[in-house]
Amino acid sequence: MSLLELCYVSKEYPLRASRKTWYRTNPSFKAVKQVNLTLNKGECVAVVGESGSGKSTLAKLIMKLETLSAGKILLDGQAIHGKKMTDLAIYKRIQLVLQDSSTSLHPKMRVEEILKEPITNFFPEQKVEWEKMFFKLLKLVGLDHSYLSRYPHQLSGGQKQRVCIAKALAVQPDLIIFDESIASLDRDSQESIVNMLKHIQKKEQVSYLFITHDLQSAQTLCDRVAVMYQGEIVETFRNWDLRQLKHPYTRSLVHTLGEK
Repeated sequence: MSLLELCYVSKEYPLRASRKTWYRTNPSFKAVKQVNLTLNKGECVAVVGESGSGKSTLAKLIMKLETLSAGKILLDGQAIHGKKMTDLAIYKRIQLVLQDSSTSLHPKMRVEEILKEPITNFFPEQKVEWEKMFFKLLKLVGLDHSYLSRYPHQLSGGQKQRVCIAKALAVQPDLIIFDESIASLDRDSQESIVNMLKHIQKKEQVSYLFITHDLQSAQTLCDRVAVMYQGEIVETFRNWDLRQLKHPYTRSLVHTLGEK
């Protein structure tokens, strides 16, 4: 069953007035063009592509951090950008983990306070269970209870990203969007977190939209891959067999992966 549906989603940004003919004939920049994508419950879908292909804009549209220019985004069949679904209802069900964990964590808050914030906001009636929730979240992301008293500057890059993932899991979402969330980590840390995410998905039955330019991680973690090129999804596939891929850009990406 479909959890998230993107139907002919487009995003245009107006360009500033200029004397140049190109600007006069092209008054807007199309960052996302007529994107159709479905993500099922319990599924992990990767969106891969080069920088500037529109991947992050797509994430912002799903999180309502940007307004739609055209199309619609449905969560369980209900329009996210409509008036019937509040922002709070969306953030309870969809969470976003960004690449830079340092900007996502308050430098003067201990890990316990960072995790407590979403839990108290969304589960105020379960106060007696909060401590159990902290321990469960830390265990899910491979950290022990001693990390509750630490500040972000006392954590490594990989540990900070694990705390960000725990924070996202704290609201018990249906979907987590990872926007280049492991790109700044070394390869060993990337592999460790990808394996952790596989375990969490199996245990918690949460869906992932994994935005990345790293095909190796996408191959390990994801059920399907959507290839984004110049604002469009040009191909989706499950099978990594180069002979079955049709678009030249997709073939070049997978060919590069095979050379590593």
